[in-house]
Amino acid sequence: MNAQLAVEDVIAGPDACDGSRRSDNALGESAYRFGPGLVGVLHRPCHEDGHVQDVAVILLNAGLVRRIGPYRQYVLLARLLARAGFTVLRYDQSGLGDSASASREAGDRRLREVRAAMTLVGAETGHMRFVLGGLCSGADDAFHIAVQDSRVVGTLLLDGPGYKTAGFWWRHLLPRVFSPRRWRALLGHVGKLRTHEPGLLDYRDFPPQADARLQLQSLVERGVRMLFLYTSGSYYYVNHRSQLAAALGDAARAPAVTVEFWRDCDHTFYLQQDRTRMFAYTLGWMQDAFGTRKGRPGPTPIP
Repeated sequence: MNAQLAVEDVIAGPDACDGSRRSDNALGESAYRFGPGLVGVLHRPCHEDGHVQDVAVILLNAGLVRRIGPYRQYVLLARLLARAGFTVLRYDQSGLGDSASASREAGDRRLREVRAAMTLVGAETGHMRFVLGGLCSGADDAFHIAVQDSRVVGTLLLDGPGYKTAGFWWRHLLPRVFSPRRWRALLGHVGKLRTHEPGLLDYRDFPPQADARLQLQSLVERGVRMLFLYTSGSYYYVNHRSQLAAALGDAARAPAVTVEFWRDCDHTFYLQQDRTRMFAYTLGWMQDAFGTRKGRPGPTPIP
């Protein structure tokens, strides 16, 4: 097989056994079939000094987008982190991309699949500490699973869980009070106010706020490092970086928790400059949180 083929084209055949590696491309990226019919791509560290960090990153699907991520951002982020010495696995959860549909829909399906991914990474690289992350529903899954598996030492949450607060409503409503256009729009919808129409939050999987408060506290006490990065795509439920602490308490102010709100970025980081900014910030956060301090690699070029 041509080693120059893009790794997305190196997909395990239907007769592959669990944990089977099919091919490496020129960057040392390998496609696997593992667990309950899951397909993923493992990025091995390729830092020029042979430097290897001691945690691995697992990226979870953003909504219905396959493992490449919106605008291939998971591919580029994985390659960037690999050049900084991190091992990265990006895989399709069951029913998405190249992975088979789940044979059973138990409530812990996502957890079982992530644990299968951890087993694969551990068997191939020896890593037993993991950072889970993703965009949108990938962030939701990462937050839920981090609470349930002590091998998770970090979370990368892009437009992840958040909760409306009094401050959210003040910031949301005050600019609209003095807008005639907003009042006309409101009056035009008065007849619809008694019926509930599904909104964007109905498609997210946030834990109840009281549970999230306790879960965040338990993660902080466990020493898990967390990055909450919100964009304008979360504006319908988060509109300021202080909102996480207002909703979930003092744990959100812990040194282990980093919160950013980038109002000028859209949900999928559509603009290249926004993706570049996100890549650079994520890399810096990963190096600060998990990079070895002695002999740590220097700055890595953004792809």
